[in-house]
Amino acid sequence: MKHEHWLSQVAKYHDLWLQIAENLGAKDYAQDIIQEAYIKLDKYNCKDKILKDNKVSKGYMFFVIRSLFLNYVKAKSKIRKVDLDANHTKENLRMPASDYQRICFDLTSEDTLEEERAFGKLCDKMDKELESLHWYDRRIFEIYRDTPLSIRGMSKETQISFVNIFHTLKKVKQVMRDKFQEDYEDYLFGDYERI
Repeated sequence: MKHEHWLSQVAKYHDLWLQIAENLGAKDYAQDIIQEAYIKLDKYNCKDKILKDNKVSKGYMFFVIRSLFLNYVKAKSKIRKVDLDANHTKENLRMPASDYQRICFDLTSEDTLEEERAFGKLCDKMDKELESLHWYDRRIFEIYRDTPLSIRGMSKETQISFVNIFHTLKKVKQVMRDKFQEDYEDYLFGDYERI
């Protein structure tokens, strides 16, 4: 039962994983994709990849979810659809390009995958930098980033002054801007190999 402990850490962000899958386009299948992600993580014992210093790597989980979603899109595109009311000639039995396939074509293109890899690399670099910050600054930023709480909500929950939280977040954001501005611009302009 060793896997339960580290997988339960990953599952704490279940709602975030669902949101990612839904944003990718999984809609009704988002829950299935997330469950499949947990199974894959357990099956391939990805503890060292998903947990860095006992923190869940959101970038790695994004790629797991993205990969499973793309597999779902590819599998769905292979399903043959036959109109039972139409003339069944050889031409009619070919699967027509559905609207869903046209929408998802861009998602499976090599350029999009390259963009996603670059984004993941940027997120990993930022997570690593975050680990080097003072524990208080890091924790305040993580709470703000990983929860739906506003600054006022954080202040109410933690009993830390609004002004203190505001200035801490401002300081951490400035550190991230100073350190990763060039990488972010490279990402925006498609210079992914420079990240």
